[in-house]
Amino acid sequence: MISFVCGQLCSGKTLYSKALAHICEGVYIEVGDIVRKLKQTEDRKLLQDSSHLAAQIVDYLKTQSKLTLDKDLVVSGVRQKEIIKFFPDSTLLWVECPKEERARRYAKRAREGDSQTFEEAEQGDINLGILEVKQYIFNNK
Repeated sequence: MISFVCGQLCSGKTLYSKALAHICEGVYIEVGDIVRKLKQTEDRKLLQDSSHLAAQIVDYLKTQSKLTLDKDLVVSGVRQKEIIKFFPDSTLLWVECPKEERARRYAKRAREGDSQTFEEAEQGDINLGILEVKQYIFNNK
């Protein structure tokens, strides 16, 4: 079983994903880690230019699913609906958090590669398709 935990920038995806993986004794996977590995960079601006990597991300997740047959996968940070559409039997979760709180968290975390303002980083995720993911989750039947 695969569970996707999605949400906008700094909404709490990682926290909930790690908790869920712990509870179900599953495997936690962060999509950002996959993209960082593929692009060999930490720079958020460069990482957001990754729509062309959707097929590689899907392949990675399929491989991990095969390698961990007896464990659930908890995947955090998908920003493209094309990726979750490849896993129609998965659980889809959306984490919602007020924009002001997300901006505060972004400023506080000071993660390597976060050279953009919150607004720029959020717009990059929107351009990548995060709002389409939200629509897909809420309209998927």
